[in-house]
Amino acid sequence: MAWWESFDTQIWIFSVGRGNAAFVRTGLNHGFIIDMANADEFSPAKFIEDTFSEKLSKYGGQRIAQAVLSHPHRDHIQECEYLQDQKKLHPRLLTCPNDRQPGEEVDWDRFKDDRVGSPELLRTYRGLFKNRTPPLQTILYESDRRLVHPLEYGLYYLRPPSCDAFHPGNDNEYGNATSIMFFLRYGVNTILFPGDMTPDPMKCILDDGKGVEKRYTVFSQSYTLQHPGWHERTSGQLGLGALLGMHGLSILVAPHHGLESCFSQYFYNRLKDGKPQLVAISEKRHTRPQDGAVHQGYRGNEGASGLSVTKDGVVEKTHSISTANGHHILIVFNGTGVPKVYADKDPWELLRLLG
Repeated sequence: MAWWESFDTQIWIFSVGRGNAAFVRTGLNHGFIIDMANADEFSPAKFIEDTFSEKLSKYGGQRIAQAVLSHPHRDHIQECEYLQDQKKLHPRLLTCPNDRQPGEEVDWDRFKDDRVGSPELLRTYRGLFKNRTPPLQTILYESDRRLVHPLEYGLYYLRPPSCDAFHPGNDNEYGNATSIMFFLRYGVNTILFPGDMTPDPMKCILDDGKGVEKRYTVFSQSYTLQHPGWHERTSGQLGLGALLGMHGLSILVAPHHGLESCFSQYFYNRLKDGKPQLVAISEKRHTRPQDGAVHQGYRGNEGASGLSVTKDGVVEKTHSISTANGHHILIVFNGTGVPKVYADKDPWELLRLLG
C-alpha cells in the first residue's frame, strides 16, 4: 500500500541542527507542517514539496491543510518563504504568533536578531499573515475517509501579553514562551510538539491558567456538531494537562531542543505513567560550552519508558532519539500498540519504508 493510501499517521522530524522542522501526514491524508528550519545540506521544505505535496488530499483547496510556526525565532522559521502565496506549500491555515488577533499581539520589539539575514527573515514571516483573517484555528473534519481509531489534535498557547508577564526582562525567553504547542492523538498513540516553551508558562498552560488559549478538532461529525466552536475559540475543550493525564504521551519532542533551561519536572508530573515512551530531541552537536547542554533527564529511564528504534537498519531499545548526528526520524502511529520509530541519515530510505 502506498503511503498516501495508508490509514496510519506518519510523523517526520527532520535533522536541521538546533532547530525544528516536522511534517505530519494523518490517516485522512491531510498534511501538517510544524516549523520550518533547515540545514546547509538539507531542506525539509524542498523534501516535503518534492515528496508529499502532490499526493496529499486537499483541504480548502490547498494540499497543505495547516502550517504551524510555533514562534518567530530564526531556528523555527528559516524556510517560511515556502508558505507564501503561489508556492506549493501554501497552507489553507497558517497558525503562528502574530499581530492580527486583538488581545494576542506579539511585541515585535522583543524579537531583535542582528545576524545576517534575520531582519529580512522576520519581515518575510510577518508578510505571510498580513492578509490572513483571525482567529487562529484548527482544521475542521471534512473527509470521505473513515478511520477505525479516534483522531484528534489541539493547539495550546499563552497569549503574548501573559508571556510578557512571565518574562518581562528576558527577550529570548519571552519569544520562547509564545510557542504554540501541537498535540495529536491517534488511537492509543500520542505526540506533543511544545516548541521552545519555558517551564513557568508551560505550567500555566497545563493548569489551564490565565491567558491560556485552546483550539481543538476531533475528526468526527458528531463531535463537530456538538462542539462547533472548538476549532476557533477557547471554550469547553479539555486542557492540555487533562489530556496528558488521560492519554499520556507516546512521543515527547523535547522542548527547546532538550536544553536544560526548559526542562519541566512539573510537566512530567502531569503525565499519565509519569513519562513518555520516547523522547525525540532536535539538536545540534554540542561542541562548545556556549552550545548549552541537553538535560540528562531525557536520556535515561527517568525520562522515558523506552521503545525499540530501527536506526540505520539496526534495532535498538532506547529512551531517546536525537537528530544531532544527522539522523532524520520517522514515527508511524497505527492507533494500536506501540509506535514504530525509524532513524536514518537518508530521508529517502525512510520514505521507502512507507511503500
